[in-house]
Amino acid sequence: MRAIFEFFKPKSGLTEAKRRQREVERATERLMDIDDEETFKAGLEHDFGIKPDHPKFKEILNVWRASR
Repeated sequence: MRAIFEFFKPKSGLTEAKRRQREVERATERLMDIDDEETFKAGLEHDFGIKPDHPKFKEILNVWRASR
């Protein structure tokens, strides 16, 4: 019942920004837990729209590789 109330409760800009931040953090954590590079690349494109032609793609891939 509380979840329904929370869903319909008016939200401030700050509340929405914090919610989006949590979503991005969760998506990032899920991606960083992936062990397969091709799966990681597919998730990067699906979750964030980052493709190989993105200016930061190589840097992101290097960070992921370094975390292995």
